[in-house]
Amino acid sequence: MTTATAEALYPTRSGAGALLGRQVYKRVTQPALVLGITPTGVEVAAGASKAMGCSFDVIVAAHVRVENLGIIGAVAEDADAVLDPDFHPRFGVMDALNEGIDKARRAVKTERLLFRGPRPLRSVEGMNVVVVDGHLVSPWKVLAAVDAVRKMEPATVLAAAPVATQAVQDRLRARRIELVCPAVLMDAAGHANPFGDPQDPSAERLRSIVVAREAA
Repeated sequence: MTTATAEALYPTRSGAGALLGRQVYKRVTQPALVLGITPTGVEVAAGASKAMGCSFDVIVAAHVRVENLGIIGAVAEDADAVLDPDFHPRFGVMDALNEGIDKARRAVKTERLLFRGPRPLRSVEGMNVVVVDGHLVSPWKVLAAVDAVRKMEPATVLAAAPVATQAVQDRLRARRIELVCPAVLMDAAGHANPFGDPQDPSAERLRSIVVAREAA
C-alpha cells in the first residue's frame, strides 16, 4: 500500500461512490437516477449508481470566473447561471461578468461533446435524482446542477458527495438542498488527500470521460 493510499480518506473514487450509494439508497426510492458532475463527480457517481442499482448519467457544469475575483458562480447544461449572492458587481465589472458567464457556457458545450457526445441528458422527469460530486469545497457547480435538474420536472432532487466542507453544506441548506455526505469537514480547504487514486487531474479527467461514454 502506498503512502498516498494509506493517508487517503477513501482508497478510490469508485469505492467512495459505492459507500455513498449505500447511504443514499436509504433515502431515495426508485425510479432513481444518479448524475455525476463533470469531471470530478463522474467516477464517484458511477460507483454510487452501481451500489444503488439505478441509472447513471453525467451532468455538465462549469465555474463562472471573473478576473481578480475568482470563482463567483457556475453554469450547468443550458440553465441560467447561479451566482454567489454575496457578489455585488460594480458597473465596471458587468462586462467581465458577462464574459465570464459566456466563457462558462462555451466550456459546457465543449465538455458535453467530450462526455456525452451528441446524446442528450437522460430524462429526469418523474425521477428521484441524486446529483453527485467528489470533493466539495465549492458549492457553485452543485447548486447550478441542482437548479438545472429542478427545471426538468424530477420527483425529487438531492446532492451527495463523499466529502464536503461545512461551508458548502451550509450553502446548500440555505437553498433547501439536502446533502448526503459521510464526511463533512470544518476546514474550508477540505481534505488534503480525499481519494487514494493518483492525484493527477489529467488522468482523472480521462478516466471520467471513459466512464461517462460507457453510460451511453
